Amino acid sequence: MYQKEHEEKLIHDVLAYYPFQVEHVALKSNKSGRKIWEIETDKGPKMLKEAQIKPERMLFITQAHAHLQEKGLPIAPLHKTKNGGSCIGADHISYCLYDKVPGKEMIYYNTEQMKKIMEFAGRFHHAAKGYVCSDESKKRSRLGKWNKLYRWKLQELEGNMQIASSFPDDPFSQTFLLHADKMLARGKEALRRLDASDYEEWTKETLKNGGFCFQDFTLARLTEVDGEPFLKELHSITYDLPSRDLRILFNKLMVKLSVWDTELMVSLLRSYDAVYPLTEKQYEILWIDLAFPHLFCAIAHKYYLKQKKSWSDEKYNWALQNMISVEHSKEDFLQQLPALFKDIKSQQGVS
Repeated sequence: MYQKEHEEKLIHDVLAYYPFQVEHVALKSNKSGRKIWEIETDKGPKMLKEAQIKPERMLFITQAHAHLQEKGLPIAPLHKTKNGGSCIGADHISYCLYDKVPGKEMIYYNTEQMKKIMEFAGRFHHAAKGYVCSDESKKRSRLGKWNKLYRWKLQELEGNMQIASSFPDDPFSQTFLLHADKMLARGKEALRRLDASDYEEWTKETLKNGGFCFQDFTLARLTEVDGEPFLKELHSITYDLPSRDLRILFNKLMVKLSVWDTELMVSLLRSYDAVYPLTEKQYEILWIDLAFPHLFCAIAHKYYLKQKKSWSDEKYNWALQNMISVEHSKEDFLQQLPALFKDIKSQQGVS
């Protein structure tokens, strides 16, 4: 009881920095080091986000939120404090306040919604250009670091292969080892191709333009308002190539489908490309990133570090089988870039 009262007092102290009369406060979400409070005010419902990150990092995110808002992207209005700040915080706890935006759920299995989401992603990447964070903020960037990240993931994969070998009776490790050599080889080939690609040129162009990515592109951040996607909050961002968002979104989608659907992907990329066109060299970098076994590496990372404490062995094994199905079923797709690039650019392409 004391902790709850203390927490409620803290939230009211935070809300005192904003120019609203608070009528009611309710905790709506509490996970992954973030809490979301719904605030009823004299100016309508608001959402207060509490995150276990330094204020300098939150400032990097909220200033980007304000940048997107100024560029006209459909995003929940962010509110400033009485002193004009976009967020507040101390030590490793930060807060920001934005409007609650009612809307319909957007789902991965709705193709028409997904096409609109791809158009929205293109608008997001256009709007992200020109963002310059303040000196007080702490930026996050992965630009120019893909080669290093690939190498680190491959080293971890080899380490997990050694760990798996020490558990010969473990079903997860048995399945993992059946496919690890092939995934390791594909990862090494992706690294070789990345080194030979136009990655550095696209990185320099993005650095010049100041573009950023979602960091973790998921439909949980979006809602449908008047038939169109609307961003409920800006969870996190990083300076990186726009193709990183596409890779993350497509891998999420195909994992839910349990198989790689090439026709669907081309259809979705045509929607994105109509708003944010990419060159064939840039699509090659997306193809390389999709070829790297991010999914396979990720599930092994979770399992051997026991990151998902609530997951049973059965759930881990199911997730591994699903990742393997997706990784293997995308292989034909990975060999078809020239033809699929023409389909993406053609008005008569796959739909």
